[in-house]
Amino acid sequence: MPHIRILDEMMANRIAAGEVVERPASVVKELVENSLDAGASRIEVVLEEGGAKLIRVTDDGCGMDAEDAVLALQRFATSKVAVPEDLGQIATMGFRGEAMPSIASVSQMRITTRRHDADEGTMITIEGGEFTDARTVGCPPGTTVEVGQLFYNTPARRKYLRTTATERGHCTDWIAWLALARPDVAMKVSHDGAVLLASPGRGDLRAVISEIYGSNVARQMLPVDMDTGVLRIHGLVSRPELSRTTRRTQVFIVNGRYVRSSSLGHAVGEAYGILLPGGRQPLCVLHLEVPSELVDPNVHPTKIEVRFRNQGEIHNLMQQAVEEALEEAGLRPGRSFERRPGLPPEQAGRWKGPGFEEQTRARRLRLNPFFAAVDERDDGLEVHAAEPVIEAAFERGSQPERETTLVAEDRLEALGQVAATYIACRAGSDLLLVDQHRAAERVIADQIAGRDGGVQRQMLVLPMTLELTGAELAAVEEHRERLNEMGFQLEPFGGSDYICRSVPAALVDGSPEAALRSIIEELAEWGTVGNDEVREKLVATIACHAAIKSGQALTDREVHELIEALNASPTPAICPHGDPIIVT
Repeated sequence: MPHIRILDEMMANRIAAGEVVERPASVVKELVENSLDAGASRIEVVLEEGGAKLIRVTDDGCGMDAEDAVLALQRFATSKVAVPEDLGQIATMGFRGEAMPSIASVSQMRITTRRHDADEGTMITIEGGEFTDARTVGCPPGTTVEVGQLFYNTPARRKYLRTTATERGHCTDWIAWLALARPDVAMKVSHDGAVLLASPGRGDLRAVISEIYGSNVARQMLPVDMDTGVLRIHGLVSRPELSRTTRRTQVFIVNGRYVRSSSLGHAVGEAYGILLPGGRQPLCVLHLEVPSELVDPNVHPTKIEVRFRNQGEIHNLMQQAVEEALEEAGLRPGRSFERRPGLPPEQAGRWKGPGFEEQTRARRLRLNPFFAAVDERDDGLEVHAAEPVIEAAFERGSQPERETTLVAEDRLEALGQVAATYIACRAGSDLLLVDQHRAAERVIADQIAGRDGGVQRQMLVLPMTLELTGAELAAVEEHRERLNEMGFQLEPFGGSDYICRSVPAALVDGSPEAALRSIIEELAEWGTVGNDEVREKLVATIACHAAIKSGQALTDREVHELIEALNASPTPAICPHGDPIIVT
């Protein structure tokens, strides 16, 4: 049996690095957060080869003297915690004292720093966790941390790094999230000499959104601001017409820290309700300020996940705040706070500060006039969505949709359109319903897949300009050749922008920009996939955007042409996404 032994400090730091330092973006996050904690008003990040070769973070914060600079590289050395009670009052980004020694243990690091009241600074060099040099130097006030050759001494970790474009994308995404968390701090990031992002640092959240997501997005954002006296929610949410296929552009900041929260994302989605079609997500940047004793940031070493003491109440308040923003814009009828299901008055009271009752009463007076006459006694009224017309015409009982496979002698014969969504067909002795959108998807996908000379494209008179996030930019660069094969001619346009000069001809009559946006968002989410799989997904997405929609009325001729084309398909029962086309 092997003997138990205590690991030396260098090995302990390397193991800790596995939790804290996953990729270059992890280093960027930790270093920029340190700069914010140092009171910086300007932060500049320089990347080379996606951060694998070099990450340099320079700030104008308070800086360190020689003694503190050395201590910063010791494990569990921190300026934020002195007694156990401090753990419940943390208001800074970092406090465990593990990040710097962990990063230093798997890289070649140099720290140059000077306090504002000092005449000279300090430069420390560390290689693989070992101090190799320490000297006095002349330098500006603040701190510069250079991290070179990340994972040079742990080749097993280095080989798992993705492409330069992907790693750069993750780095710029983190800086974008931190800039949204601190719009009062100017942040700039460049890669191989090209500036990718530069937030102004004026404290204007809309200006930061404009820099990251584009001016068109910034113009379509609505203000959110709710203050209960105990908790405050403020920020910006998108108008319903501006949506995405994923929640990647939903940014939540809790007490100044970027976090990921499915609960908060769900609350925002619930606030929009039927204002958004299925599968679409609103954009948002929302700051939540809550007493520190009610939130635990220690769920994970990266502190990207948090746990609320009263999760359900936070969810309901977030939903209410977004609903009120939509009400103020005239986009949905009003609802009062007290009538929210799932938040009993005795629980709601804990979140109400002085004056909250008056604010709520004032908001109730601003309800949509159409609903103003609703009696308060309607609290018990239950409203159910109307049953689909098609279910009244074709009884399906409790059976789910089931896929039907056609054989040669059972070709579909179109009878007519039903509810502008289905096409009633006869197949032998069976009466079937065909989902018109899915059927059109299948026909278009077959046409694209069967074209030997490549996808037919349409050149645009005015090229589209695309302002991309870090992850989206990485996805476009990684899959640009495949996108070109599918009809999208994309060219770099400086910084993180691209222009599109052509689109698949199938999209000309639809919304090619929305289709391309959806494709890029999905590419950013897919991660590493093979070329064949990318092509299949692209074909499915193009077909979806080019196909006729549910609710679209068709002429008799269009109905018959669609069914005849479906009859000719080698897979007439399944749409490109794998959903059943034919419903019994």
